[in-house]
Amino acid sequence: MKKKFPVAIIGAGSVGSALALALRGEKYPLRIVLSKNGKSARTLGQRVCAPHAKLSSTHHFSVEGIIFIAVPDDEIKNVVHILSRWNEDFSRSIIFHTSGALTSKILSPLERRGATVGSFHPLQTFPKSNRTSGLFKDIWIGIEGDKKAVAAARRITHDFAARSFVLSSQQKVLYHIAAVFSSNYFVALLSIVEELGNRIHVPRRKIISIFEPLIRQSLMNVKKYSAASALTGPIARGDIHTLRRHRAELKKKGLNDISQMYSALAKETSKVASRKGT
Repeated sequence: MKKKFPVAIIGAGSVGSALALALRGEKYPLRIVLSKNGKSARTLGQRVCAPHAKLSSTHHFSVEGIIFIAVPDDEIKNVVHILSRWNEDFSRSIIFHTSGALTSKILSPLERRGATVGSFHPLQTFPKSNRTSGLFKDIWIGIEGDKKAVAAARRITHDFAARSFVLSSQQKVLYHIAAVFSSNYFVALLSIVEELGNRIHVPRRKIISIFEPLIRQSLMNVKKYSAASALTGPIARGDIHTLRRHRAELKKKGLNDISQMYSALAKETSKVASRKGT
């Protein structure tokens, strides 16, 4: 069995917490947990039995091993600035950030100090829960960076029982846009379903349950065939009169934002239908 790298985690939010719990479960030595104000680091550090501290210009730990920077995108540059001010040799460090949109280039100041750099983006959402195991099982992780960083990321992915794919720096933004559509915008669409369900007096707690079989089967059809092949509904049938009734009803009820969204999605759905040959 190969010796596992010691790991430091900067950032104790949802992703940092999931990483810490998964790494602890796989017996990776957790060197320290750091956060901007120190409070979240203390909470997470106590949970995973690791030292914890406030991130500052003060040097807290040996940088040898792996460092995960699991902070919001806008804060990564500041973390890099703090680390780069430390009088340390980073030649035995592998440093990852967990941003889906940014590439490892944002870690260049540390790379110039000798670090191996990469990005490690779990393609999953991690809501707060008491779950401590299997957080990464069977999910995909987008990896990008130096060859050595990619190799280390693949090893961690394997230990997590997850799956990985390697991205080039040029591919990351489109990859992240796809992730946003898969999660955030999907949730936004379901919020519209909730609003329309509320308009017809369906109890909020039941709305998604009512539509869930349709959602699940649509997803299964796309997985089995393709988005174009799975398309059903009025546009797939060429039912223009139904589309007009939908738009008229939304206008009548004053649901202008939903009407605009409906029209934009109808336009995109028409493109999907054309690929189907409808």
